[in-house]
Amino acid sequence: MKKLLFVFLLALTASGLMAQNNPVDTLFKDGDDQAAERYYNEGIKLFDAGQFPLALKKFDDAIKLKPAFEKAIYNRGVVKIELKDYNGAVADFDKSILIRPSAKSYFYRAKAKYELSNKDGALEDYTKAIELDPNHAQAYYYRGGIQFEQGKYDLAIGDFTLAIQIKPDYAYAYNDRGSAKVKLDKFEDAREDYKMAVRYNPSMAFAFNNLGSVKKKLKDYQGAIEDYTAAIRIKPDYYIAINNRGTVFYEIGEYQKAIEDYNEALKLNQDYAFAYNNRGNAKYKLKDYEGAVIDYEKAIQINPQYGYAYLNRGIAYEMMRKQSEACDDWKKAASLGISSGENYVKLQCK
Repeated sequence: MKKLLFVFLLALTASGLMAQNNPVDTLFKDGDDQAAERYYNEGIKLFDAGQFPLALKKFDDAIKLKPAFEKAIYNRGVVKIELKDYNGAVADFDKSILIRPSAKSYFYRAKAKYELSNKDGALEDYTKAIELDPNHAQAYYYRGGIQFEQGKYDLAIGDFTLAIQIKPDYAYAYNDRGSAKVKLDKFEDAREDYKMAVRYNPSMAFAFNNLGSVKKKLKDYQGAIEDYTAAIRIKPDYYIAINNRGTVFYEIGEYQKAIEDYNEALKLNQDYAFAYNNRGNAKYKLKDYEGAVIDYEKAIQINPQYGYAYLNRGIAYEMMRKQSEACDDWKKAASLGISSGENYVKLQCK
């Protein structure tokens, strides 16, 4: 009845801008070309300073003077991604690719297409980036991310593995490969991937949370508590990890400690329906049926489609000798796809 969240993260870096490393070696032409180069380099500096609208203006000025200035067109596309002008970014990368196809242009066009919900187009572009640069670890990683979202877990694992082969300390790829393995019920393998993720990035709170969740699945309860605690130590307001640690205390029968964690999670997020449902479960175990019902009701108020909260409230009503209310809740749970709700109706309701 408890939901353990596995965190899947795509963390695109915005380091696509490429300043001229050695302007002394650039062959400047008199007039427009030289001015275009100057605007271009000014745009790079402004981007590095986080002044994206001003950087965009400089790249615009460079391109006006030199319409086929591929580096300026490409970098303008990267700036447009920062400004969330994804259609404009795609148009710039289209031009960049026409002038000089490159892995980086396909890679960033894929990013923009993804933001426009064109996942198939993004997949094609990541694949093209890989064709042009077989050592592009990020392209494998992001392509794997889309395949994860599409439920193609084996393909996702393959791409994450290729990313790791290229970049052996790729913590995000280890984490996400672990999450794909969880989807395939390969919990021991997932545990090893999460361990590698936190080894290479000890400040990755969500990876510790994921490691705790898979250890809980493997019934390593003490290990799970330690990992959730590590996640909370890194990120004290991590209410998901606090809730998840509470579920472990619940599993080992330490219901009051579980309630304390749920209380803390709810202080951080008052609309966290899972924590209300879980706290209701702990109160039920302590025979506080009225308190449990109140928590289940709160979970339902937040999420009226929360089938397990109806199921659990029905069980608490039964203990309070409120059979009619219990049957109503079990019927509602069954209508929301909770099979055990249907079982309760058949056995307990006339």
